[in-house]
Amino acid sequence: MQVNVVQNDSIKILEFEGQLDVSSSDPAREETLKLLEEKPMIISLAKCSYVSSAGLRTLLMIAKTAKAKKIKVIYAEPIKEVMEVFKMTGFSKLLRCVPTIEDAKKEFEGA
Repeated sequence: MQVNVVQNDSIKILEFEGQLDVSSSDPAREETLKLLEEKPMIISLAKCSYVSSAGLRTLLMIAKTAKAKKIKVIYAEPIKEVMEVFKMTGFSKLLRCVPTIEDAKKEFEGA
């Protein structure tokens, strides 16, 4: 799992690439939390091919930490399989997840 900073303007955009599983969850969480600043963040899941239960926990921890710091985080572009996992586990109700990065940007502009 790689965490790449794709864009760093008024909205930070990160890209999760690879599998978010038991071996990669903690490093991905630590890297993302280091990058969590005062500005909103979009996390693209377009290149995230798999999310395990440990990965779900990581995504939730990132969202909760951001919320505690009053920073909005939106997950974007999940592949079909990842979105199905979100829906089956109820995470689609816990995490803000939108189909595209443009949709996420529009939400920030409207906030």
